[in-house]
Amino acid sequence: MSDTRFRQLTRGRSPGGRALAAVLALATVSAIAPTAAQAKAQVGAASDSAPTAEERALEAAAESGKAVEVRELRSETSEVHATPDGTFRLTQHAQPVRVRKNGRWAPVDTTLAQVDGRVAARAAAGDVTFSPGGTGPLVTFKENGRELSLSWPKPLPRPVLEGNVARYPEVLPDVDLAVAADVDGFSQVLVVKTAEAARHPQLAKIDFGLRTKGLSLSADPDSGALSAKDPSGKALFTTSTARMWDSSRPTDTTPKSPAARTSPALTGSPAAAGRPEATPGDLEAGSRGAPVKVEVSRDSLALSPDRALLGDRRTTFPVFIDPRFSGSREAWTTAYKPYPNNSYWNGTGWGSSAKDARVGYESATRGTARSFFRMNAKGLAGVQVLDAQFNIKLTHSWSCSARPVELWLTGAISSATTWNKQPSWSTKLDTLNVAGGNESVGCADRGVDFKATEAARRAAANKWSNVTFGLRASNESDTFGWKRFAPNPTLIVEYNRTPKDPWNLDTVPSTHNGTDCGYSSQVWVGNTDVKLSAYVSDPDGGNVRVQFHLWATGKRYDPPGLLFDKSVTVSSKSTGTYAQITVPKTLLQQHLAASGGRYSWKARAHDAHSSSDWTPTLGAPGCQFGFDPNRPSKPPTVTSVQYPDGSDGTMGAPARTPGTFTIGSGGISDVVEYRYELDRYPPTRKAVPGSPGGSVQVSLTPASAGPHTLYVQSVDRAGNVSDTQRYTFLAESIGIRDKPGDLNGDGTPDFYSVDPGGELRLHRGESAGRMAPPVNVGPGWSGALITQRGDWTGSGYSDLVARRPDGKLWLYPNDGLGMVEEATRREVSQFVDEDGDAYFDPASIRDLVAIGDLSARTESAVVDLLAVIGDQLWFLPGYTDGYVDEPVLIGDGGWRDRTLVSPGDLDGDGATDLLVREPGGDLWLYRGQADPENAGATLPASLADPANRVRYATGWTPAARPLITAPGDGTGDGITDLWATDGGGRLLHVPGTASAAGTPVEVETSGWQGVRAVS
Repeated sequence: MSDTRFRQLTRGRSPGGRALAAVLALATVSAIAPTAAQAKAQVGAASDSAPTAEERALEAAAESGKAVEVRELRSETSEVHATPDGTFRLTQHAQPVRVRKNGRWAPVDTTLAQVDGRVAARAAAGDVTFSPGGTGPLVTFKENGRELSLSWPKPLPRPVLEGNVARYPEVLPDVDLAVAADVDGFSQVLVVKTAEAARHPQLAKIDFGLRTKGLSLSADPDSGALSAKDPSGKALFTTSTARMWDSSRPTDTTPKSPAARTSPALTGSPAAAGRPEATPGDLEAGSRGAPVKVEVSRDSLALSPDRALLGDRRTTFPVFIDPRFSGSREAWTTAYKPYPNNSYWNGTGWGSSAKDARVGYESATRGTARSFFRMNAKGLAGVQVLDAQFNIKLTHSWSCSARPVELWLTGAISSATTWNKQPSWSTKLDTLNVAGGNESVGCADRGVDFKATEAARRAAANKWSNVTFGLRASNESDTFGWKRFAPNPTLIVEYNRTPKDPWNLDTVPSTHNGTDCGYSSQVWVGNTDVKLSAYVSDPDGGNVRVQFHLWATGKRYDPPGLLFDKSVTVSSKSTGTYAQITVPKTLLQQHLAASGGRYSWKARAHDAHSSSDWTPTLGAPGCQFGFDPNRPSKPPTVTSVQYPDGSDGTMGAPARTPGTFTIGSGGISDVVEYRYELDRYPPTRKAVPGSPGGSVQVSLTPASAGPHTLYVQSVDRAGNVSDTQRYTFLAESIGIRDKPGDLNGDGTPDFYSVDPGGELRLHRGESAGRMAPPVNVGPGWSGALITQRGDWTGSGYSDLVARRPDGKLWLYPNDGLGMVEEATRREVSQFVDEDGDAYFDPASIRDLVAIGDLSARTESAVVDLLAVIGDQLWFLPGYTDGYVDEPVLIGDGGWRDRTLVSPGDLDGDGATDLLVREPGGDLWLYRGQADPENAGATLPASLADPANRVRYATGWTPAARPLITAPGDGTGDGITDLWATDGGGRLLHVPGTASAAGTPVEVETSGWQGVRAVS
């Protein structure tokens, strides 16, 4: 949430899951207790669960009474603060305000300097460099491995650097060429300084050399705006409509309002006074201008200025000829009625306040303007929006007489947006009567806060990737409604995250029957109080009130109706805790006649602002149990030093730590057997005490962090089975991440396969590349694409991602032993646009590999993917909460029949690599390139760049090597190895080196014929 790239995730567990998934080892069964020394040592292994960054910020805010930033959630365009009242505040900027430099955040600084032989901004979001003089490109703009360069026809002089402007003097007689760096792009302008210079024949048509890499440049047929698009059609670089303008001043058209009459200083138009020298991209309302004809060819961008304006006696020099290019991070525009087909994308085409957005009518040009702003909304997905404001700085009003301006939720915008091609004006959000920004008549710049809650709530509920706002004057005929606004508004959202629906519902004594409240038969307890128990969590942490309802089965809405409606408040970390409440046996006895001893119940969780759904959901039958007051209830007792009772939130030892559990008779003197099971019902494992009624010790090792349940029954000499003891405890996180490909934490690589019958199998690694006999995980995997490399859930374990036959992309959390369950899977989500369209259809994926986290976000549980879709290779950036962000095309064609293999850093240079098998049998190593601005990160586009590849093996045709995987180092030399099948159904271990595959070694002689997938 709230741009939450760094939140640790949690997951529920199904007690009815597979037994081996929950228990790492069953050691000894004995009738003695641990010694005091053993107990002391075992206690020392446990530690409290560390709070998340958001929980720490909330605690600090509550203590200080001030908002505290969650620094781990910073992005280029947003920051998140925890507030003292327990909520969060997202501040989302329309434009980048900071960038990553050398692995750290730095404020945007477009001041130009010499950088690596080129001229570049000190800190800008866009990768733009300018010529230092000479024959190289005038400007180079790069994004995701793609590139656009423009060159001047002749060698350039050394530029004069003035802030963000590089001015190349006298590129023609009395003609300067200037370029300016922006936060996510650049402007270029020819400055024609004299009428004599305007007659230069080269100004008739100015040919810039054009070079693109992986892009095609084209013009919008209506506006003439240019777009540089990749082969998928996504625009990476865009311009507005190219224009030229002179240096004339607008005429005095200011209305003589009462405010004006009392302010003699107000003369001319609001922006007439103090006009500075124009910079690239400036156009003053009232200046004389004209469109510039633009022609694009394969290697040329030609500008043809308007000869009439250049030769007109009324033209005031200098004359400026643009256009301006911008990247994909900045997105705002103005629609201007006098030029209904012109694009003013990202503020191009205005004068001394060049970057201002315009709203309303002004008489200097008899023009009406409306402005639009696109803002990132991904951080809102799924949150509960409590309040939202659209804040923007008002920099100019026609006078200090207030006039209303409206904020709307609109459709999407692009560089092709013009007055004649506006987006839909969907919903009016707010109207404010304001004035400001005209100090000459006594009203200074001011911030304006519009209500935007409805827009933010829609974005959150629909998981929009972006939300677009529009500003317009209420009366577009009133000159006093003319306003200008600074173009970097903020969307400020106060939000809360709703508690998760409770899970792991059961009673004490346990009445679980393996179906999680989908009861086919009730489990009965004897004459005892009954504790209702549920596991709850709030992603924000803090106190959670858990409400329990109980009624006679079948009579919730009939007499006697609801019998029990009580709540208990627990302190819940984001990872969760148990909530329990006791129903007295006297209450159950009181309603025996109406209930027949059968009772149903539900639970839900509340925080200060919202409530979860009921579990089971409202309208569904509740969890059920039977109560028999004529039968004694004496379930066994359970204690453990390593894993104490966790019903009060007490945290036990880290997962994978062996624990000793002492089971007692509960006061029954003739117990001859105990039955127990960890996280599985009914209990079937057996332990025999040394003498009737004695206790036993069992050693169990929970594989995963979080809640666990040990179910225990006793059996007396007559064969009577006791009520079931439900012993709940919490295992701490292991605190480190397993090696890539190590699915069970033993240090050796493991992998999954799908056998010919569609069964998912787990292959656990042994020494020297050998694998243990496979363990069946589950059926129904025919046709699935499977991949595993990286931790999606914050558990420290490598999780499985699969495109199943249903055409959906699913995340299967690893339980710590490599086992996965259908009960805990989650669909990998995508953000959508305002029309509800997702980025891609998972059913169209032909091949899929997880590649770890290319951005090296050490605070996060994020995994990136590569996917072959159609004939192209796409990078699918990971996002938190099991989302993938907007895909990036990195391989333009020829990928349809290639096989992807994810080896991690194979060549040992610190960057992630990729292995690619071509149909002819060549296996190529694509060496990833390190991101120079982010330590430990890899540039995604480098994984598809042929310039980075070396031949790693030959003869690996699909017939000779049907399946290939590279989960990790199987020999201990620190280099990733490969496993492959051959045409005879054998499994081969292929030692890896930094530059070539080693000699294959046969590790399994059969059993691989017809296997469908491996990862």
